[in-house]
Amino acid sequence: MTVIQLSDEQAAALNAKAAAEGLTLEAWQKLASVGAPAHAPKGRFSLSELMAQCDLNAPLLEEDRAWLDATARGREA
Repeated sequence: MTVIQLSDEQAAALNAKAAAEGLTLEAWQKLASVGAPAHAPKGRFSLSELMAQCDLNAPLLEEDRAWLDATARGREA
């Protein structure tokens, strides 16, 4: 196991992340060292991976249709 020296600011940020998940920093580090479960999302995806999940034949929701039909308010493409 490699021990990394953290600045006070980095340690505080890690403590806050652990607390947000209801864990102590030590418990959070143990979970992180085990690795993410196979079913956990990886966090970054390519456009092709995201598109592969889309159903192009699915009907638009009413809210989506209203957003698409609305007039531009700023610098939308």
